Amino acid sequence: MKTKLFRADPHYLDILHSFTVPDALMALGYYLVILIVYYCAGSIMARTGKYYGVFVNVALMLIPVMICRKMSSIGLCKRNPERSLLVSGMIGILFLLISTIIPGISSGARLLPLKKIASNVIYFFVVIALSEEISFRGFIQPRLYPLVKREWLAVLFGGILFVFMHYPYQMAARGMTAAQYWPQFIASAPFQFFWHLVFTTLYRRYGNIYGSTLLHGLVDLSGGIFA
Repeated sequence: MKTKLFRADPHYLDILHSFTVPDALMALGYYLVILIVYYCAGSIMARTGKYYGVFVNVALMLIPVMICRKMSSIGLCKRNPERSLLVSGMIGILFLLISTIIPGISSGARLLPLKKIASNVIYFFVVIALSEEISFRGFIQPRLYPLVKREWLAVLFGGILFVFMHYPYQMAARGMTAAQYWPQFIASAPFQFFWHLVFTTLYRRYGNIYGSTLLHGLVDLSGGIFA
């Protein structure tokens, strides 16, 4: 018998089982576009020092928004928003306190200017968290289900894709080859995969990506509070 924590929202399961193989192929095609665009953006960063991440992430986020007729099929729905945000907010604030705020205050770390922190909040919550949750948790991952026919396999497969999604940009921006960047990638991959599981659990439990977006933003904000 499944515990309440891992019980999936019926609406989420209905959407999951409504997807077909063409939906899965479309999701994989979109994923390929993300990899190529990220690599190009990273290469531009390495050559010119210009960062186009804001434009790139927002543009990529708008693709599934424009092609999906029902916003609920990418996790944007009215189901359980309060519960989702409450649970995710509590987890995220606890994480920030333990991982960043308490250690930062204890060590005497210098707090960033409030204007910079506010800018980081917008960046991490909208440009990073919202764009990745719509693009990946909302659009790509659920559409993998028709290929494997098992939800846990779709989550595992999705987690691998989510982790590797970060590879092209980081590798290119550092001016490294795939082999040179591999050790750094391996070091960060377990953490990215862990958070993928947490974000996915929140999405399937409450049937929306609002909570996973909030938690995603709070986790990333841990790097945008202290200098």
